[in-house]
Amino acid sequence: MNTLIVVLLLIILALMVFNTFKGGKDNHESDDFLKGIDNSMEIQGSTIRELSKDIQSFNEPLTKLNRYLSGGTLAGKFGEWSLESIIKDIFHPNQYESNAEVIPGSGKRVEFIVKLPENLVLPIDAKFPSALFDNYLNASDVGDEKLVKKTKDDIKRHVLKDASDIKEKYVQTGITVDLGVMYIPSESLMQIIDSLDNIRESIFRDYRILIMGPNSLAAYLISVHMGFRTLALNERAGEIMGEFGRLKKEFEKFGGSTEDLMKKVDALQKSVNEYSTRERQMERAINNMDKLDS
Repeated sequence: MNTLIVVLLLIILALMVFNTFKGGKDNHESDDFLKGIDNSMEIQGSTIRELSKDIQSFNEPLTKLNRYLSGGTLAGKFGEWSLESIIKDIFHPNQYESNAEVIPGSGKRVEFIVKLPENLVLPIDAKFPSALFDNYLNASDVGDEKLVKKTKDDIKRHVLKDASDIKEKYVQTGITVDLGVMYIPSESLMQIIDSLDNIRESIFRDYRILIMGPNSLAAYLISVHMGFRTLALNERAGEIMGEFGRLKKEFEKFGGSTEDLMKKVDALQKSVNEYSTRERQMERAINNMDKLDS
């Protein structure tokens, strides 16, 4: 918009110079000419105002999106949506719960729990300090190393506080497994966290909280899901072995029956052979008697 105003001013100056060199013109023509300039400027001003309104209407959704991703309650919605999409892709609906009160009566609800064997659950909470992340990006863009260090320290303090909160609110012996998960819905932010002096390892050691981004969380939850299937097979192992035992007995019975049958067949064959032998002997005796009669 500023560029357009400068152009208009240059046009006006050019017209003023032109009017000076046209001193032979009468005042009437000059007045008409200036009126034409006024009309043109009014039209241009109206166009500029309309353009400004269009720009404003375009900026409004961008502002809302920036607010959505820049801290406060709105920022958490993005993390929740991202976390939900990962969990839904991996688990059956009866294997997880959203907005769950982990500790009965506490009134403190975690974004998701994954239901595990022995009536235990795994609490997962999304955290997205997007305003601090944005501060870091701005500091990096201007190349201010001192400011970059400050913003990284701010992120570190925020992550430590979030880990402590998750541990205090959602990890409870006898209700949850001995750990919780902090989900960071940005791989770029995870790279910054990974650069903070082994903070992930120290947080897991001190708070029993795993910090994971989209990729690492998906891989972890897939392994948990595979554990479900393995456990289901283990739980049915006794039943399966029982079926194998019964099947083995049936084969043994079948084998025994076959053996008995073979013995009976052999005995029958032996009887048939004895009968055939006796029959031949009787035939010879009859033949000998016929010879004596003759």
